[in-house]
Amino acid sequence: MATISKGNCYLCGAEVDKRAIKNHLLKKHKYEGKGQVCYLIKIEGKYEKDYWLYIDIPVTERLIVLDNFLRFIWLECCGHMSEFSYNDEEIDNDCKLNKFSVGDKFLHEYDFGTTTESIVTIVSETVRKSQIEPIRLLARNIPLKFKCEVCGKDADVICTECGYEIDNPFYCNECFEEHEHPEMSLPITNSPRMGQCAYDGAMDHYAFDPNRLLSN
Repeated sequence: MATISKGNCYLCGAEVDKRAIKNHLLKKHKYEGKGQVCYLIKIEGKYEKDYWLYIDIPVTERLIVLDNFLRFIWLECCGHMSEFSYNDEEIDNDCKLNKFSVGDKFLHEYDFGTTTESIVTIVSETVRKSQIEPIRLLARNIPLKFKCEVCGKDADVICTECGYEIDNPFYCNECFEEHEHPEMSLPITNSPRMGQCAYDGAMDHYAFDPNRLLSN
């Protein structure tokens, strides 16, 4: 039986299954006061669905704000172009989120050579206390673990060459010192772009820290 991806709630620190995190956020962390009208949004890798995020963002914000956030947390490596599309039609980055409705899904693509695709789903309309930053990261998948192809210990890097040749292209640092492709490694990252182009996660500062929880 397939395992269910788990994540951390950045509001209370709970570890929650992916299939339960929506109800956790909407029920446990529902805000009853006046504030910013937002969309609760789920973002997941189109083909790597164990990588996922839940955010809230004011409905008046533009898509460019979401694009910049995705670049920082998941994507940015070489300044590639990106775009959103809805029903196979490109959406202008200046488009505001309130042009969409709850239940709508659209595609985000980054880099049109080695493309990383993410599915963006508008889950619900919510209200939150006024925030300085437009996007709050509310929940994220727990980083996936990979085992070294040689020794079976926790892996540190992915060989981008082996990724085309074998099922498990992951290695610990020690074993990779003896590897046949010494110039082809990238670090393991918590992103569907792991192992692609030159992505190394250097801009991702959103790792879960139970000592730095967000305000409801």
